[in-house]
Amino acid sequence: MSGDDAFFRELTRELEARGRLALATVVETKGSGPSRVGRRFVVFDDGSFRGTIGGGPFEALVVADAAALFREDGPPRFLKWYDFFEREIESGQLREPTNMICGGSARVSVELLRAAPTLVVLGGGHVGLALARLGVDLGYDVLVGDDRDRYARPDRFPPNVKAVHTNRDYELPPGALPPGRDRYVAVVTRCWETDLAALRPWLSDRAPAVKYLGLIGSGRKVRGVLARLAEEGVPAEKLDAIRAPIGLVSILAEVTAVRRGGEDPGYPRPRRTGSRVSTGQSS
Repeated sequence: MSGDDAFFRELTRELEARGRLALATVVETKGSGPSRVGRRFVVFDDGSFRGTIGGGPFEALVVADAAALFREDGPPRFLKWYDFFEREIESGQLREPTNMICGGSARVSVELLRAAPTLVVLGGGHVGLALARLGVDLGYDVLVGDDRDRYARPDRFPPNVKAVHTNRDYELPPGALPPGRDRYVAVVTRCWETDLAALRPWLSDRAPAVKYLGLIGSGRKVRGVLARLAEEGVPAEKLDAIRAPIGLVSILAEVTAVRRGGEDPGYPRPRRTGSRVSTGQSS
């Protein structure tokens, strides 16, 4: 196995285990220096790294700069010169001295890599099954949870779908959610009572961050579920973030729009009126 093959096999394993990482590659050099074109290493969100592009203060600066990519509002990539007391770089280009005296400069491309996002489907019935199949086709890592054994069997779903048995409160077992991924959650359980149970873990202060939280059902059911959650003290801003009502096609249309950073498709949202919640449509 070549060095490149081994490197990218290890990168793939780390990406699957961590969910995201930054890949730094030297793309250009000038003069002398500790690096050469094609050298690369991997930086993780905890500041650790694997591999080397030259070591010393140069490498430490790249690791520090890569931290910006892991922020919620961070850029997906950057391209930057690092100087070893070489002045051949054109003015106006992003550059930074390394406090090294070996001479030369190296230009480094750093890119954030993400594992496939996770689509969490709560409810393994016919809607959940159809949604899981579509999610796999669209490139999501799909996780289905249900509190009934027969609807949480792995053999009920496509091979790439992970099915887990939840407790009666629809809490996922420890370790079920892969780390570091963007998460999209669709609640498609069998009745309004299990919908309430499935929503609660994602509305608590301890809930993991999600990009999308949707609830399937008629306008009447949605109003009832949201009103009950409001009575339980769930803050209005959390209720307003729930996408509802949703249907099978609109779930993945909205999820994909959010994932790609596109505009809101404009599906109806629940609207609160006093202690009641309305969608603005007749049920």
